[in-house]
Amino acid sequence: MGSKQLLVLGCSKRKRATPGLLPAIERYDGPTYRVLNAFLRAHEWPRDLEIAVLSAKHRLVGGMTRIASYDQRMTPDAAKGMAHEVSQTLTRWAQDRDRVCVCLSQDYMHAVRPAIDGQLKGKSTSFGGGIGCKQSQVKGLLEETAAPTRRKPVQHEAGCGSLSYFLPDWDDLLDEHFDFETDTFSAPARAERQDKHCTILMRPQRMCDGILVSLAQHLAGKGPLRRFEGSHASSLAPVNLRRQFDLEADQYLFGDCGAFSYVHEDEPTIGVEQAVSLYTLYGFDFGASVDHIPVVQIAQGGKKTELDEAERRRRVALTTKNAEAFLAAVKKRGMPFTPVGTIQGLTPQGYAATARTFHELGYRYIAIGGLVPLTDAAISEIVQAVMLEAAQLKPRPWVHLFGVFRPKLQGLFRDLKVDSFDSATYFRKAWLRSDQNYLAANGKWYAAIRVPMTDDARTLKRLRESEADVVKLQELETVVLNLLRRYDRNEANLSTLLDAVLCYDEQLTRSSDLRSLREKYRETLRERPWTKCTCPFCRQLGIHIVVFRGCNRNKRRGAHNTLMLYNQVSGPRD
Repeated sequence: MGSKQLLVLGCSKRKRATPGLLPAIERYDGPTYRVLNAFLRAHEWPRDLEIAVLSAKHRLVGGMTRIASYDQRMTPDAAKGMAHEVSQTLTRWAQDRDRVCVCLSQDYMHAVRPAIDGQLKGKSTSFGGGIGCKQSQVKGLLEETAAPTRRKPVQHEAGCGSLSYFLPDWDDLLDEHFDFETDTFSAPARAERQDKHCTILMRPQRMCDGILVSLAQHLAGKGPLRRFEGSHASSLAPVNLRRQFDLEADQYLFGDCGAFSYVHEDEPTIGVEQAVSLYTLYGFDFGASVDHIPVVQIAQGGKKTELDEAERRRRVALTTKNAEAFLAAVKKRGMPFTPVGTIQGLTPQGYAATARTFHELGYRYIAIGGLVPLTDAAISEIVQAVMLEAAQLKPRPWVHLFGVFRPKLQGLFRDLKVDSFDSATYFRKAWLRSDQNYLAANGKWYAAIRVPMTDDARTLKRLRESEADVVKLQELETVVLNLLRRYDRNEANLSTLLDAVLCYDEQLTRSSDLRSLREKYRETLRERPWTKCTCPFCRQLGIHIVVFRGCNRNKRRGAHNTLMLYNQVSGPRD
């Protein structure tokens, strides 16, 4: 179709009584919503369609706005009372849309009439007639969009010996045209730059088998799932994640609940129905059930609290209860994605028993959760117990490890035929370690050369508070950056460069051992590992890939590290 359309629906008398928050288009269960939800179970979200919902309680909001169950009826007087506000919002949204289709009952029409008769005249279409006629018109609009058919649920052969890797995403977008020579962005505002995900910029090399996206982004307000509410235009439709990451046909979207984000709460902050709704609307291939981690200790507000065994057992039982409800909800929707049962336990044997229970419930994909804070020894015991149990189940379930790589355990994971894992460890090492920031193709780690930005707000504040000579530091900073570029072109002496880097570092009053840093930096600069790498980032950036400075360098280095990890676990790919 090619034209942008905005569909405005009224709220239905029939509301899903599900507790917690649901996207507005999922909260209602009336005739037109059934048509919409049936279409979205079979198709991807149409590229050029956005949806708004008009209700007595929430007024006009984007279809992805989270709302709780409520009981409030729209009346003609109520609709007329909100007409000015609704018309302003609708007119603003309509500026970037080619057509506005309104499917409302007579009482609701009072709220949009001023906009339809005024600013939107000639641009809006009102769906009339009875319920059946409106259903038909909504169905026709959806079919006009020619939305692609939804991908079929994934069916993998478990225990085949190959290890799939999923890269966790937390808004890892980069300025494709960042100028590393002048240290400037291609445009001041991020929206103007149209930044791209690191997996796209790494092409033609492939750095993962799929992307793991956490629903915790919906709580934290960061990342492609970040929450937009009310009259924000981004609440009108979900982000197309496959397009965001430009995934190939055999790369997959894996969604999880991000249980560590609510580990300090008594109950998960993401409900079962909410998780199923979000996995469906965003087009995930895999969706993990809602778990609650039975940690021994939680830290909140600077205080640590021990959880007793009764509470920990309750969390394990709640995880199983949620998994049963989750699978039932997915089946009710016609399996729009592959459900993954996240298991928890207090002991290795407890994990294994839960794995069997989940298999009996009907799960054929199982993920082991709660491993991240554990030692290698503890992880080893749990994984061995679960994999031994999995080997006895028919059909043998696919087993995923949430959040762990653990180099020393890779041989064991392969021997046990673990199927997949996700980990951001190598990505984050790019800026979280002092001596292991860049991973060479031969498996050797190198320290990145730290050149902090004096115009960073926190750094600048600290410098001014210490009454440092900021102008002098900025001059030293420029000298260091120029020497790095010249060294990369074989125009500068290594000792001269090291002196300048450490002098600048010392002026910033870093607490690190400068002698140790000098030797680490010397090794990195002398061996020039970036010149031996064929990845796009190393070829494009040269020495800048090992400069610790700002996200456009640091995250590119993290992506390089991740490519090295992927090549280790799956073999090099072009």
